Parts: sequence; C-alpha cells; structure tokens
Amino acid sequence: MITKTTMAMFGIAASGLLAGCTETLDSQQIKTGGISATLEAIAESASSTTVRATLKAGGDESNTYVILSAGDRISATVDGEAVAMSAESSGVYEASVDVGAGGTEIKVLLDRDDEDDDATNNVGTLPDPFDLEALPREPVPRGEDLTIAWSPSASGDDMVIDVKGDCIFSKTFDVGGDPGTYTIGAGALEATSSREPESCDVDVVIRRSRNGTTDNNLDPESSFELSQVRGGRFTSAP
Repeated sequence: MITKTTMAMFGIAASGLLAGCTETLDSQQIKTGGISATLEAIAESASSTTVRATLKAGGDESNTYVILSAGDRISATVDGEAVAMSAESSGVYEASVDVGAGGTEIKVLLDRDDEDDDATNNVGTLPDPFDLEALPREPVPRGEDLTIAWSPSASGDDMVIDVKGDCIFSKTFDVGGDPGTYTIGAGALEATSSREPESCDVDVVIRRSRNGTTDNNLDPESSFELSQVRGGRFTSAP
C-alpha cells in the first residue's frame, strides 16, 4: 500500500523537501502574472485525494517561494465543494479530501486581496482509479524480467512507473499509454555497487496522470497535473 512516506521518496509529496538554497517572497510584493503555480491533485485511493499548490516567483525552476499574506488566499473546489488549503511549508499549500473517483472535477482558486488579478480558472479532472496487482513475494534477481500489472487499463491516460531502493539506482519508466502491464527488462535495474551486490526492498510507485489547465493570469510556466497513484514493494536480489 502506498504511503505518504513512499510518495515523498519520489518527489510526489515534496512539501517538506525544499532542497538547496531557498528564498521567500511576500505575495504582496508580486503581481499574479509573476507567480508560477505548480498544481497537483494526487489520489492515493478511490476515496482520498491531496490537492497541492507550490507557488514560486521567477518560474518553475526558481528557488524563491511565494508566501501568501494579507488577504491573499488559495483554496480548492472538489466536486463542487469548497475546501481551504493550508500552508505545509513556505510557498506550499495543501488540502486533503475524501474523494478520489475518476472524473472528479478539481479547481484551484488563487484570490488576491488587492486590485491585482485573481487566478481562479485552474481546473482539471481526476483519471480513473486502478489497482496495482501484487508484486512477487520472493526476491527477484536483477538478471530476470519483472512484470508489473494493474487493472483496469486502457484508460487513455499516461502511466509512469518509479522504482527506488537502497541497493539500486532509482529509475523512472515511461510506460507509453495504459496497456495494463509493463515489463522491466533483465538488467534494467542496476546495482549501486558492483563489488558487493546486495539485496534490498524496492518501492514501486505507479502513476496514471493527465494535465489540467491553468489560469492565464498566472506565469506561463504554471502547470496542473492530476494523478491516481498506487504503490507496492518487492525485494531486488543480485
């Protein structure tokens, strides 16, 4: 079962992992058009979704995070119900809702207190949920194929698989469409040490994602991704 700890390992939940030299900027010091919003709706199950907004100044690659102040506020509307988003860290705002069904409409609304433009037209729908089939209980040698399967498939959305473990190099596999299975070929998972090959637990996170749209009043680098996310674990062996 996927957990927020596992999600954080792959950068899916990065609210507490702001790396490098970071700066903050009060929202009263920046126009809406200068705010780059990275918006995410992450459904961990068919009945649980986290809506996250990461606000930056200077583009998505910037390390300057925008802190909402005065009357500036951000919220979400999930399936027509308004939900307040609270600060999880500097420039990162979240809300959790007990909804995760496919087709659920999610909006993120940035309301400005002054005469600057609001950005309330950020909208998208969740992909359909899916179940990840059980991964092997016995250790899987890295010299053998590993097939990962999920259902239902053929959703029309893109699937991505991330793998991470202490004894292997982390990898991301772009599945290409939604075929229901993906085989990680023999040798595709590389050991971090050739001198002393080890076995270790490997976390697998699979995402079904689609893009929403962002308000034209925001920085053009803004984005909105909506995903169904599931996870499992197996043991990788030499």
